[in-house]
Amino acid sequence: MKTMVRQLITGLLLCAGSGYALSQSITTGSLKLRNVQPETISLAPPAAGLTGYTIVLPTSIGTTGQSLTIQNATGSTATMGWTSNEFWALSGTSITTPGTSAGQQYLGTSNVQDLIIAANATEALRVVGSAGPSQGFIGIGTATPKAGLDIAKTVLLSNTGQATELRFAEPSSGGSNYTAFKAAVQSADITYTLPDAPPVKDGMVLHATSAGVLSWQANLSSIPRGLFTPTVGQYIHVIPAGIDIGPTFVPMVSMMNPAGTTISASVTAIDQAADTFTVETSVPLGSADRIAWIILPPF
Repeated sequence: MKTMVRQLITGLLLCAGSGYALSQSITTGSLKLRNVQPETISLAPPAAGLTGYTIVLPTSIGTTGQSLTIQNATGSTATMGWTSNEFWALSGTSITTPGTSAGQQYLGTSNVQDLIIAANATEALRVVGSAGPSQGFIGIGTATPKAGLDIAKTVLLSNTGQATELRFAEPSSGGSNYTAFKAAVQSADITYTLPDAPPVKDGMVLHATSAGVLSWQANLSSIPRGLFTPTVGQYIHVIPAGIDIGPTFVPMVSMMNPAGTTISASVTAIDQAADTFTVETSVPLGSADRIAWIILPPF
């Protein structure tokens, strides 16, 4: 009987002076609200494990787009207030003024914490937020980027019909031109391995092996050449080239002999099977004579 009286008194108090019908159930612990329609909206506490608390509502109504948040919590009392909803929706967000100044919108952290983008709880990208020389650095595959963009993974410049390019812009004081690298049409993958040290002197060139390993060499240093010591008294000399001589290779020879003598020399035969070439001199050579030779490969 007492429960019914309490329900009746509570319902009358809630409905007094209102166009809405409201009631409170003491037995179920829920507050049910309805208007002239039969359907109701209910507020109910948890079924078990409840610790009593009080929520203090704001003193005024909010504006469109605002939400109720806890402004202060003391003991078992939480004071609510209206807060502007600023968030990035998964379907995109309409903003008014992009930037990081007051009143502008941006995606990121507002304190000295890094911004992390992850997939499947695995970090993929990091923007350094800590103050210092690396602030703003972007790391992909690394949590400690050492440059403006530090990529610790293989980079692929995919094509979009035409081969894409890796471009290096000239200094802004010089204009807007650039130097670019791009791939040609290929029948297989190619990898070039750069030298492990800078050139030791000016004028050196990059030399490549068939495996694409690059090294610094003096200009023309890879061209076969030498000084041939002849057999004394001979005027026909067979010189080993030390390389595989192709049909378009060109041997060139010159004499080195004591002053006061003139000796002519010419190439009279090339043996591609034995990789040798024959030189004939105008006179038999002595012990001080040498044949200087060089083989020009096809360029």
